[in-house]
Amino acid sequence: MSEAALLFLDANALASPVTRTLLIAGARADSLRWTWSKHVEAEADRHARGQASRTSLVRTEILGTELSPTASNTEGLLTSTLEDRQVVADAIRAGARYLITTDVDDFAFDDLAAYGMSAVNPDYFMASRFTEQAYQEGIDLLAAVQRNPARTAPEIHRMLGRRHPRLAARHSKAYGAIPVPADPDQPSIIFRGAACIRCAARLDDTVGLQHGLCPEHLSLGSGNNVSGASYGSGYGE
Repeated sequence: MSEAALLFLDANALASPVTRTLLIAGARADSLRWTWSKHVEAEADRHARGQASRTSLVRTEILGTELSPTASNTEGLLTSTLEDRQVVADAIRAGARYLITTDVDDFAFDDLAAYGMSAVNPDYFMASRFTEQAYQEGIDLLAAVQRNPARTAPEIHRMLGRRHPRLAARHSKAYGAIPVPADPDQPSIIFRGAACIRCAARLDDTVGLQHGLCPEHLSLGSGNNVSGASYGSGYGE
């Protein structure tokens, strides 16, 4: 059996406790692996808001996992900023197939494609890949720790429509509650790279590069129930 796909979580995904919980709980339920590096963890901790649990504490005190190795250099990478080059270099060093980030457009297509990797918005990745069981495990965990105010699983599901509209829409029947409308500032580019989100197959056609799906999974798109998706170019700005 081939090894489960590895997700490399960027700081902007980790800094949000809701997104972080959904990603890790869902990945675990669906037998995916996840990791992040020292550079990413420091950035996630720096951008944590208010009383939100710091990523470093979650990793060491709850998850008990180790950081992935830090890349020694970023030479040859085309991603614009030094900080983002370190992120993609660390993802490459870890052997990740997917870089999960809210800033997909920060990463150069050539850097991703050279290593058979894709940068994917967390909402789009989870909506495309996670099973209903994975979604429910994330929701149930959020409901268990939600305080001030406490919220039930259906209430959390409804509220996820704001920042995770595709994920909540895909599993809209799970809790019998219609998600609230999405916030208007959703990112326009949600995928960039060369690996199919569903199976990691190499993408080599224009449509696949735009949607992040190989021909087989693109043909099953209606079955994925990823509604309301907007796609940026897989290889351009």
